[in-house]
Amino acid sequence: MSQLKIKQIDGLQTVLDAINLRLESGSLKSEYTQVSHGFSPGTAVCILDGSWVLADSSTADKLGRLIIESVDTDTFIAVQLGNIYVADWGLTPGKYYVVDDSGNGTLAEYVSPFVPNLLYSNPIIQAITSQLAQVLPWRPSLGSTPMAQGQEYTQSSVSLLTDGNYASTGISLNYTPFIDSTLQVYINGIAVTEGYGNRVDDCYFSNDGGITSRQVQDIVAGDILYWNTSITGFAIGAGDNVDIVYQKNSLD
Repeated sequence: MSQLKIKQIDGLQTVLDAINLRLESGSLKSEYTQVSHGFSPGTAVCILDGSWVLADSSTADKLGRLIIESVDTDTFIAVQLGNIYVADWGLTPGKYYVVDDSGNGTLAEYVSPFVPNLLYSNPIIQAITSQLAQVLPWRPSLGSTPMAQGQEYTQSSVSLLTDGNYASTGISLNYTPFIDSTLQVYINGIAVTEGYGNRVDDCYFSNDGGITSRQVQDIVAGDILYWNTSITGFAIGAGDNVDIVYQKNSLD
């Protein structure tokens, strides 16, 4: 039976020994060289367009990857996993720290999903003592800032008495429709036809006294609903319920 032969790669054992030494020290770290990097111990950095830059939680491209342990002119040692000691840190033992959104690679104590309220939650260390922490292998996630979504909204009102075509109902929109969504107008529970960009349907929205009809993508909060009495064949007024159903921004 033939035996499997492993080819010796020059320098491989030296590399493996260096990795083992780092792991035995309680952290995985590397030395980097970058001219005029300007980094200081305790800050978070990331790689962007081929260069190391200070981390920033306000953009997905600059989330923290490493913590600077020490610097020496154009070189620096950074920890990607495990223990790190920074003499003047002043951490609170047991607390987690996340990259803040200053763009300076600085860290802020994590208190709750809303404190600090950042676009990305980038937990990067947990303090063991005031000077010793562990760099964590956690991936960033979206922070507590809520995302805008469409939310169905019904606006109920009573119209002014209409008289003829192009008559103002006196009803203005409470919110701007979400992502140019259409609206549905109901009179006493019966759906009517809205005109977008024309004044020949049952009703329309306008911001210039009814002279022009808004296109659907141009309708915003405050626009007035106009009614065409002659076209529909009936007037509306104080005895009629007017409901406008549309999607509004969930953050409004």
